[in-house]
Amino acid sequence: MAEPLEFSYLYARVCGAFSKMRLGDTARELMRVSGSIVALWKTLFNEEAPNLPEAKLVFEAERRVIARSIESFLRLAKPFSESSELIHALISKYEISVIKSMLFRLRAGEPKPEETSYSSSIIDQALSEWPRIDDMFRRTPYAWLNAQSLENIAVAENHLDQQYYMSLWSSAHKIDQHKVGTILDLIRWETIYQNVVWALRIRRYYGMTKQDAAGMFVEVKSVDTTTLALQTFQYDIERIESFEHWPLKQLLEGQTGPVLDVPILEIRTQEDLFAMVRRNLHLHPFSYTPIYCYFKLLEYETSLLLAVLESVRLGVAPEEKAKVMWIPGGKTV
Repeated sequence: MAEPLEFSYLYARVCGAFSKMRLGDTARELMRVSGSIVALWKTLFNEEAPNLPEAKLVFEAERRVIARSIESFLRLAKPFSESSELIHALISKYEISVIKSMLFRLRAGEPKPEETSYSSSIIDQALSEWPRIDDMFRRTPYAWLNAQSLENIAVAENHLDQQYYMSLWSSAHKIDQHKVGTILDLIRWETIYQNVVWALRIRRYYGMTKQDAAGMFVEVKSVDTTTLALQTFQYDIERIESFEHWPLKQLLEGQTGPVLDVPILEIRTQEDLFAMVRRNLHLHPFSYTPIYCYFKLLEYETSLLLAVLESVRLGVAPEEKAKVMWIPGGKTV
């Protein structure tokens, strides 16, 4: 059972780790790295890049970034056994990401990947049973995935996201109230924003109506996580001024055209959530809140590093990166 002294130690370690992350100005420096993946490798890992083809080197860098993030999180969080279910639920996000990529490969009839960016017993089983989707996820939490899932991957992805957030909520809810801090509130807001973004995505990219979207949002028992997303159907996404009275109007900052730009709004949700995480890390040090906040901070850093790797692979110039990437801990530029 964690005592106040242990919570103080946890908080101090998270603060120390946070100060060393590639966020804010440090991230801006990283984005200025130009040249090949070899140069970026040395910057990221402080060592010479292995002699591999560029495509393989990018994949190895991505895998290493994710592995390093997970290892850092587990090293800090594992001693706090009361939060072990929450830790497992958080990390499952990487597992779900690999499963999503598998679904696209299966639908395209592609061979199984030689390697994946994240490994687990479930991923290993899926690879060994490829491409028989019913067997790939048999007796796992994802056993509901089947051939029909490949016919509508958008729905399958949505259900995977719902599964993730419900698992996260359930695991956090089991932590004693005086130790959980604001984890539940942080999860609630992330879920609300996820639902809002999803509602606007399916309208923009799939032309879905409110009726079409029934059952496609994450709902948490006794907590309202859907109202703000459902309200977006009242407004015209082709006329941004129609959102004048939307309760989340602050998410429209940065919009530059007459129609709603969903990617820009998504960046604003990330900025808001990052601010919440950073603020709550310091407001609730004597609880398990720092464990959750540390994972989210690592997740933001990892997402940025993967985006930088992808931009180098695509040959995006440093000045162009600054126009499209969100820098955690800084402002959108």
